[in-house]
Amino acid sequence: MRSAISTAAKKKLSLFAIFTVLPCLFLYSCIIYSGAGVNGGSVLALALMWVPGLAALITKLTVDHTVRGIGWRIHRASLHSFFAAYLLPFGLCLIVYGLAWLTGLGRRGESSFPQYITFATLGVLLSMAASLGEELGWRGFLLTELRPLFSGKQVDDIIGILWFFYHVPLIVFSNYNNGSIPASLLCFFVMVMGLTVLADHLCIRAHSFWPAVLLHASHNVFVQSVFDPLTINGPYTQYLTSEFGAGLAVGYAVIAFLISRHSKD
Repeated sequence: MRSAISTAAKKKLSLFAIFTVLPCLFLYSCIIYSGAGVNGGSVLALALMWVPGLAALITKLTVDHTVRGIGWRIHRASLHSFFAAYLLPFGLCLIVYGLAWLTGLGRRGESSFPQYITFATLGVLLSMAASLGEELGWRGFLLTELRPLFSGKQVDDIIGILWFFYHVPLIVFSNYNNGSIPASLLCFFVMVMGLTVLADHLCIRAHSFWPAVLLHASHNVFVQSVFDPLTINGPYTQYLTSEFGAGLAVGYAVIAFLISRHSKD
């Protein structure tokens, strides 16, 4: 810990926790007991994604009386962060799903090129409207508030663990898993911790939370809307592919390791 946590910081972090946890508990209950799950772009899933963002905005307005200072601006000099945010999930998916196809662990289905081009462009832009809700909370608010208080690794760990537990009720009690809850939890945890390091790093370099919004949207679209539907699963395919397989978990962990090797914090 770099310094003692001030009263204002404690108040903001406490309010953010309250404004996040209580609505999430309500929405978890609605999603679980409805039986609809989180797939298919449900309204409940979208509402859940926006809870951290709304909690961040309400907290900032309550304590700071402004929503400035969380990285709204996009700087031209940091455009490379946006290219990385868009291309890295695509590159990892090519490697992971390509390996599944080449080894016969899964088969590549028939593809409609115009459809996937649409997903990779318009789909990513539309997905940003959902991922903005989460990233306003995780990167816009938490990353900004925690950096003066903790080391870079500690901040990554705190946000990554919170982000993981934010998903746990859906993995355990809904259809958001690969059929094996223990394997899904393990792989998702590793993936989220690595993805957190990458997202935090891109945002810090860009002095903006927008690279995390694009990274989150790109990951969701390429995994869930492009490569998962493109792959015909065998009995063990999803132990390598999907958000709950070892492939993306290892991929993001490697990226996180490389970032940590070159980090000055």
